[in-house]
Amino acid sequence: MDEYQGYFADCYVLTDKRTESFVEEFLNYFVPDRRESADEYEVPQYAENPVEVFETAKEAVKFLVENKSVKHNLYWANPTKSDLRGAELFFTDDSHIIMGIYCETKHPNTEIEDKIFKEIRELCGSDEGYITYEDTPPHNSEEFREIIKNTKSQQTLK
Repeated sequence: MDEYQGYFADCYVLTDKRTESFVEEFLNYFVPDRRESADEYEVPQYAENPVEVFETAKEAVKFLVENKSVKHNLYWANPTKSDLRGAELFFTDDSHIIMGIYCETKHPNTEIEDKIFKEIRELCGSDEGYITYEDTPPHNSEEFREIIKNTKSQQTLK
């Protein structure tokens, strides 16, 4: 019998849809009853002396959409009891955004993350993505694509 592993799978998809409306569409689709995972959002992220501080994720998203070279991570928890535990957004330093969902896993059975990964790719209209476990993606689309390429070559070696 497959059991939850006690850690999460991360499903990531790269898209150039770095807009407020697409972020809202993504969040409403996957985590409609979401809770923000931070009390404030500083730019640069984790800076001791930030140049900007936002009180809500919505304000941070607006800023990050307008400032396409600023990299930043945003997280939301899913309070609804399900395998989908939350959403992650990784704004890259080169105008893209990596849409992420973290979810339960029964690895090596990957049916939970495979299903969610498929849904993210369809919603984003992108095949550029991968599944990992308890790991964050880079903040650059070329580095992200390099991981995809390395992941695919590892899969073909099996």
